[in-house]
Amino acid sequence: MLGKFICLFLSIFVTIVYSQDRSLYILHTNNTNGALENCYCPDHPLGSIEKRALYVQDFIKSHSRTLVLDAGDFFTMSKKLLKDSLVCEAYATIPYDALLLGDQELTRNPEFLNNVLPKIQASIVVTNLESPTLIGVRKYKLVKRSGLNIGILGVVGGNAMKYYPQEIRDSIIITDPITAINDVLGKISSRTDIIVLLTHQGFDEDQRLAQELEGVDVIVGSHSQTVPEEPIVVNNILISQAGRDGYYVGVIELKLSKYKKVDDRLISTVAMTQEMPDHTRVMELVKYYEDTSGLINRKKLKALHGTDY
Repeated sequence: MLGKFICLFLSIFVTIVYSQDRSLYILHTNNTNGALENCYCPDHPLGSIEKRALYVQDFIKSHSRTLVLDAGDFFTMSKKLLKDSLVCEAYATIPYDALLLGDQELTRNPEFLNNVLPKIQASIVVTNLESPTLIGVRKYKLVKRSGLNIGILGVVGGNAMKYYPQEIRDSIIITDPITAINDVLGKISSRTDIIVLLTHQGFDEDQRLAQELEGVDVIVGSHSQTVPEEPIVVNNILISQAGRDGYYVGVIELKLSKYKKVDDRLISTVAMTQEMPDHTRVMELVKYYEDTSGLINRKKLKALHGTDY
C-alpha cells in the first residue's frame, strides 16, 4: 500500500513539475567576428563575449532546459590568428551544446583549426562537410535536456564561400545540404522530439531551405547577420538569427505540448549592454591580446581614460 502511494505521489509530482514549464529555450549566437569585447564605437555601444558569458550562465540557472548554440563566423574577418585562438578560449567560458563552422573558420588552414578548435571545449557539428578533415567535427549531436531528446544538425551553404579565391573554394568540399540533412534525419528522427538545424548561408537562403525540409523544428542561422523583429515561420519551421559582433544573444522559447510537440514559438534579442558585468576570464584574454599584439583600441582608451594615447 505504501509503495503504491509513493508511486502515485511521484507521478503527480513529475506531472506538476513538467506542466509548470514545458518550454525549451534556445540561446543562440552568430557572426561574433572575433569581437572579444565592446568596440567602444559611438554608434554601437554594446558588448560582446565578455558580457555574453555571464548572461548565458545566469540564464541557465533560471531555465535548466536550455540549449546554447552558435552558427559560425566566430573568428575574425581579417584573419588575426592570435585573436582567433583567444576567441576559442573565450568561447570555452560559455556552455555551448554545439557550434557550426562558418566560412571565416573553414577558410583557415586545417592545421591551425585542429590546434585551436579543441580549446572551445564544445561539440562542432557540420553535417555536410566532406573536406577538410577536422578533429572533433561530427555530422550531428543528440542532447537530452529534462526528459526531452533533441537532435542538432548544421549545414554550410554553397554561397558562403563565393567571395574567396578559387584555390580556397576548391579545398573545401561541402555536399548538398538537403541530401545531408535528410540522410541524418533518417537515422535520428525516431529518437528525437525536437530537431534544431544550424545554418551558415543567410536568412533568405534559410527561408528557401525550409520549404524543402520536413521534420525540422528550428533553423538557427548566420552569415547575413540578420536581427529578425518577429518570429519568421516557413513550412512550420521557425527561423532566427542574432545579428553581428556579439551585440546580441538570441532567445527562442518553444512552448511544448504534453506530447512534446511545438505549440507556440517566441523569440527575443537581448542586447549585451554596458551595464552588464564582464566575465573575468574573457577580460584576461583581452588584456593578453593587447599586451601581446600592441593593438589597443583608441576608442576604448578615450572612453575609459579620456585620452586616445
